[in-house]
Amino acid sequence: MINKLRKNIFWVIQLSLTIIILGIIIIFAGFSYRNTITSSTMLMDRIDGRNDKPNELGEIRIDNDRFLENIEGVYKLEISNNAITKESSDVTDEIRNYAIKINNGSFEEGYIGSYIYKIRNIGYNGKEITLMENEDAINRLKTTVISAAVIGLLGIFATYIISKKLASIIVKPVEESFEKQKQFISDASHELKTPLAVIEANADVLQDKVGENKWLTYIQNEVQSMNKLVNDLLTLSKVENTRSNVQKFNISKEIQMAVSAFESLIYEKEIKLKTNIDEEIYFNGDKEDIKHIISIILDNAIKHTEKNGEIIVNTIKEKNDIKIEIINQGEPIPEGEEEKIFERFYRVDKSRNRAEKRYGLRTFNCKRDCRKI
Repeated sequence: MINKLRKNIFWVIQLSLTIIILGIIIIFAGFSYRNTITSSTMLMDRIDGRNDKPNELGEIRIDNDRFLENIEGVYKLEISNNAITKESSDVTDEIRNYAIKINNGSFEEGYIGSYIYKIRNIGYNGKEITLMENEDAINRLKTTVISAAVIGLLGIFATYIISKKLASIIVKPVEESFEKQKQFISDASHELKTPLAVIEANADVLQDKVGENKWLTYIQNEVQSMNKLVNDLLTLSKVENTRSNVQKFNISKEIQMAVSAFESLIYEKEIKLKTNIDEEIYFNGDKEDIKHIISIILDNAIKHTEKNGEIIVNTIKEKNDIKIEIINQGEPIPEGEEEKIFERFYRVDKSRNRAEKRYGLRTFNCKRDCRKI
């Protein structure tokens, strides 16, 4: 539980900081790109001698005499219906190909190759494309973006370390509280065993003196229930503080033994039992944990199966997975409750479980998802 909480907090912090860093990088790169393109297109306008502001008649003044003027590094082309109709001098095939690509693109300003371009609409279906060679500015822009990306990656790595540290700091009070809770459960359980033993012993003595008595029987039954509850609490505390003992073992054999331990109880309830356990299946894990899991699920299957019902136990090796199924004929788990049944102290039918003196304390220590072994 603590590890899951720590991971959740870590990912919330990590994702939040990563989004912020990526946002800053995108904004900075976009600003650098826009600044480079805008400054270059303004220079194009000055070289072109064009006034983009309309006159009194709403017309934009264009100095056509300058169109074919040889300005080094600046090239102008007119395109209509995806065909070049007019171009300035010294235009190369590379520039013509760039112009066709720009015409088919969706941006009015930008860069292509080592050229910065700008598009103006002319006439009904024509475009005037100006390309200016500015390799230095484009290289500076690329260097700036790459530097920002590298700094961003370093920042994300730094946030990874910071997020781990912050998650541990935030979870520490909860972890300490949880440890104190477990210690309290263990101490309280040990303290309860002594008075329960005294009550049970005195009840037995009284029964020997006065004979069978329904009031003494009630006391003895409740003491047994309390003893079971205390033992479950101690088991819970012990399991949570014990490290898994991982080893390779024959899981087929352990499941068969676990099923055999319940055969008498199954016979008493007049329940049919069917097993389909593949032989010689080996598994790396904690043998005691697996036995505990199987026992818990079998016990619940028996309790929730009516007379003349059926329980099926399947253990099948599927490639790299081991599939264990325990199927019983009982009331279905209500929709939306499936995941909650693995939570401690959770009971689907609270009234019935309380009557059966079950408290949701049957637990196990498993380092992986034990629902799919």
